Amino acid sequence: MSAPCWLMLGTLFCMFWLALPAQAAGKLTYEVQGLKGEPLDNVRTYLDGLPAYQPHQLRAVRDKIREAVTRGLQAVGYYQPEITLTRDPKVREKMLIKINAGKPVRVRHVDILLRGDAGQDEAFSQLLDKLPLKEGEIFHHGRYESIKSSLGSLGLSRGYFDARLRKSEVKVYPDQQAADILILFDAGRRYHYGDIRYEASPEAVKLIRPLIRIHTGEPYLATDLAEMSQNVSATSLFRETDIRPVMAEAKDGIVPVRVTLTPRDKHEVEAGIGFSTDEGPRVSGSWEKPWVNSYGHKLKTEFKVSQPKAEVSLDYQIPVGNPLEDYYSVLSGFKHEDLNDTQSDLTTVGLHRWKKKSNGWDRDLYFRVLYEDYVQASESGNSLLLLPGVSWSRLRMRGGPVPSWGDRQQWLVEVSDPSWGSDISFIRTWGRTKWLRTLGDDHRFLLRAEQGAIIGDSFSKVPSSLRFFTGGDQTVRGFDYESISPTDSNGELLGARYVTAASAEYNYRFSERWLGALFVDGGTATNDYTEAWKIGTGLGVRWVTPVGMVRVDVAVGVSEPDKPWRLHFALGPDL
Repeated sequence: MSAPCWLMLGTLFCMFWLALPAQAAGKLTYEVQGLKGEPLDNVRTYLDGLPAYQPHQLRAVRDKIREAVTRGLQAVGYYQPEITLTRDPKVREKMLIKINAGKPVRVRHVDILLRGDAGQDEAFSQLLDKLPLKEGEIFHHGRYESIKSSLGSLGLSRGYFDARLRKSEVKVYPDQQAADILILFDAGRRYHYGDIRYEASPEAVKLIRPLIRIHTGEPYLATDLAEMSQNVSATSLFRETDIRPVMAEAKDGIVPVRVTLTPRDKHEVEAGIGFSTDEGPRVSGSWEKPWVNSYGHKLKTEFKVSQPKAEVSLDYQIPVGNPLEDYYSVLSGFKHEDLNDTQSDLTTVGLHRWKKKSNGWDRDLYFRVLYEDYVQASESGNSLLLLPGVSWSRLRMRGGPVPSWGDRQQWLVEVSDPSWGSDISFIRTWGRTKWLRTLGDDHRFLLRAEQGAIIGDSFSKVPSSLRFFTGGDQTVRGFDYESISPTDSNGELLGARYVTAASAEYNYRFSERWLGALFVDGGTATNDYTEAWKIGTGLGVRWVTPVGMVRVDVAVGVSEPDKPWRLHFALGPDL
C-alpha cells in the first residue's frame, strides 16, 4: 500500500479515536434540590427545553443553565433565588442544582381599566370578579397572561371586534417582594347583527327559520351562532351547516350574518355489525332519504337481525314548525322473536306526535295498532290492540367520553279497551331512572331503578311483547337475558304482570381509558311478589374507545343455590 494511503488511514483512525469520548459520554442531566410543587415542575420544564449538552461543555454552558432556572422561578413569582451548580461526584453526567427560592413576589395592585361599551357589560364585570390572579397572591406570569387572553376572548365572543389591548405591564420590585399590574383594555363599541343572509334553497330556509333565533339589531353573541348551528345540524337534513358573521362587511357597529346550508345526499345507506351477550352477534342496516319533498319530510327504514330477533321498521317524519322539537312520525314495523320460551310475530303501525321541551323533556303522544301471533310457554293466541299512549324521557350528561355527571328518565303509559276496538282491556305502565355521579376525579357511582305494571283482569290474554321479563346486561347481571319470570308447571317462562329491578355500581378510574367496576343488581318479574328477588353481583372493566365504552362484567347469581356465573359484554354509554 502506498504512503499516501497509509497516511489517510492513519488520519481517519486518529479522528475516530478522538471523537470516541464525546460520543460515548451521555448527555448532561439535572437533579433539582430544594424545590417542590409548581416551582419544581416549572424549573424542570425550562431545563428540558435546553439543548442536549455534553459533560465536557459544562463550563461553557453553566450560565445558560442558571438562566433557565432563574426564568423558571420568575415565571411563578420567585425573583431572588440562590442557585448553586455543582457536578455530582459519583455521576459525571449529572449536574446538581441546589436552590433556595427565597420569598415570593406577591401582587400588590391589580388595575384593569375598561374603555368603550365593555364598561357597561355585565359579562366583563363577572370576569373581573373571577380573576385568576388577585391582590395578595403570588405573582404568576401564566395567570397574568390568561387575564389578557380572557379579555380578548370575551370581547371577540360578544362582538367587540374593534377591541385593543392598549397597555399591559407588570412592574416587579424584588426587594419589596411586590408586583403591580396595569392593563388597559379598549373594547370600543359592541357590534349588532345586521342582515341575515341565506345561501340555501328556499325550501331549506323555510324549514330551518324557526331555529334562527337572532334578529337584526340585537347585540352580537358568538354562542347564539354556535347554538343555532348545532340545532340546525341536529335536524340531520344537512351535510354541512355554517353560520358565521361576515367580518369583511362589518361596519359602523353592524355585522351581517351568513347562513350556509348544504343538503345531505338524496339517499344514504349504512350497515353495521355488533355483539352483546344478551343477543349475541347481530347485523343491522338502514336506508334514509333526508328530503322526501320540499316540506322537509324524512323517511328512514332499518333492519336488525340477531339470533333471537329479526325486525324491520319504517319511520316517516313530518315537521311541524320547529323541525327539531315538534314533528309527527308515522312508525310501522315487523318483528319476529324466538327467545327462551317466547315465539312471536308482531306487526305495528303508529302515529306519534313528538314534542321536545326546552327543559330537556321529550314527549311522545301516540296511537298505535298492534297485531301479534304468539306462543308463550304453554299459552298461545293472537291479539289485535289499539293503544293510545304517552311517554316522557330526558337525558342529561356532562363529561365527554367518560361522563362525570348525568341522569336518564323514562316513563310511559298506554291503555287498551274494547270500546275503541281492542280485543282486551288493560293499562300498561313502565318507568326507569338512571343516575351517574362522581366523587373526586376517579370515583363514579351509577344507580338504576325500574318498575312496570299491567293493570286489568285480562292478563292471560296480553301478548308476549307486552309482558314483563328481566335479567341480562341491562337489568340483573348474572342471569340470562329475560330469563327471570313466573313459570308454568313445566318450568317454562310465562311473562309477568309486574317487573321491579334496581342496581348499584361503583367505578374506579385507574387510567385515562380504563376503569374497574363493582356492582350488585336485584330484581324480579312477578305476578304477586311472592317470589324471592334474584340477586347478581360481580366485577368488571370499562374500556374507553373512540367508538364508545366497552363494558365487560363477570357476574354471579348469588341468590341461586348453585351460584351460576355469566360473562356480560356490551358496547355503549352508561346512560
